[in-house]
Amino acid sequence: MTYIPLFGLNIKDTTLDEAGASIVADAKQNNRCKVFFLNAHCVNVAANDANYLRVLQDQALLYADGSGMRQAAKLAGFWLKDNVNGTDLFPIICREAAREQVSLALLGARSGIAQQCADNMKKQFPHLNIVWTHDGYFNPNDAESIIQSINNSGARILLIAMGVPNQELWIARHAEKLQTPILIGVGALFDFYSGTVPRAPYFIRKLGLEWVFRLMMEPKRMFARYVLGNPVFMMRVLWRRLKGKRALQEQPLIHNVQTIK
Repeated sequence: MTYIPLFGLNIKDTTLDEAGASIVADAKQNNRCKVFFLNAHCVNVAANDANYLRVLQDQALLYADGSGMRQAAKLAGFWLKDNVNGTDLFPIICREAAREQVSLALLGARSGIAQQCADNMKKQFPHLNIVWTHDGYFNPNDAESIIQSINNSGARILLIAMGVPNQELWIARHAEKLQTPILIGVGALFDFYSGTVPRAPYFIRKLGLEWVFRLMMEPKRMFARYVLGNPVFMMRVLWRRLKGKRALQEQPLIHNVQTIK
């Protein structure tokens, strides 16, 4: 198991196939784990949100997502094995979960989206067992009943699609009450696999330009994240790199933020 340090965080360096198999194996063996994907936008958010940064520091399993993280890792002296993002990882998890008879639950997105996502994945993997779905637009006062319903479902992997940092904060807040061993924050994943939002063609993704496609599809919503956010991220990377590789590896995004014990 290989980890690399970036921005004071430990990133697991692995392939998509290895990540999917590992997550499903942990679910089957009841090894509790919070799984988060770290991209350029996440780094920018964490640099301004101490609560979110604490959650990332709290023994979470972090994967590097996107071309920005690949470039940051390269400047820090590492070459990532793969772009381990939630959207590409999801069908691998579904494939392995179907094979190992590990059940899934989906929480998040607008009404009906999670269920449509589940229906589509069951068509692709007939033996896949998605035992529970629910949208993400519920009253915070209903969280206890939602958690009880998830626990009653017996799901071994729960995917939460509420956007960064809401999904990570929700997971951290409720992890102890959830009996599901694997908790994964997945962003807009349900929108893609429900067919609601188109995803960039494969060749665009391979070029590391999926963010351009998303910007074209949703220019107003994605403008701040990409047009403003990407240069900020690169400035953050280069400023640390000017101080040396070790600064890019180990310098925290926010100083004086203690790791959660």
